[in-house]
Amino acid sequence: MLKLILLSILGVAGLALPLTLILTAKEKPKIPGVLLGAAFYLTANLFLNVFKNAWSLNLDTPTSTVFYLITAVLTWTLTAALFFRRFRPASLGRISLIYGGYALINTFVVTMASYSPLIQYGLLEVSGQTAQLPAASAAILSAAYASLGPLELILALIELVVVFLILAQLFRRLFADDSVKRLAEFGLGLFLLMVIQYGKWGMLVSFIAYGMELAGLLTLGKQKKLKP
Repeated sequence: MLKLILLSILGVAGLALPLTLILTAKEKPKIPGVLLGAAFYLTANLFLNVFKNAWSLNLDTPTSTVFYLITAVLTWTLTAALFFRRFRPASLGRISLIYGGYALINTFVVTMASYSPLIQYGLLEVSGQTAQLPAASAAILSAAYASLGPLELILALIELVVVFLILAQLFRRLFADDSVKRLAEFGLGLFLLMVIQYGKWGMLVSFIAYGMELAGLLTLGKQKKLKP
């Protein structure tokens, strides 16, 4: 039951984080900024999927993983340049709405896509109704559900929050000014984040790296404050 509760909290957190950002933003109207952020995510992801299919990108070997990460970062950075090339330094409220729209998909949809089947399986297991699932699906879900422990889910929740905060700071750097430097900083920060996420560094090393990147971005953010 504890496992099911933690899985549900993960799903709720994936929605609560971007919604809180959007609802607390002082910028009005809210919808255009949210839609812009969502459109940015969908467009960049569409381009990346095209490249993945065209070039058969995968994560099978260290070399292919590095090539995939470089392609992904260049795709996201160039899409950001396409979407936000005319943007002047923005208010924090405006940035919150754009990032909130982005995060509604990146954080909530992706999180639910990963954990929704496990949450559904957990509900069926608690109610003793797993027999209604096809045998093959039940076996896969049962193995995946059994492999997750409470500590692992708690760490996944912490990672969700930390990654959300890192991306929020990257978006602040993206709108810090209208120079090319902001795009380079955004791309570099995104590359470091993806190296941490896709590398097999171990939980301790990964969290130390997350903390170092977040601390560095917060330090950079203090150099140029934006109006609320």
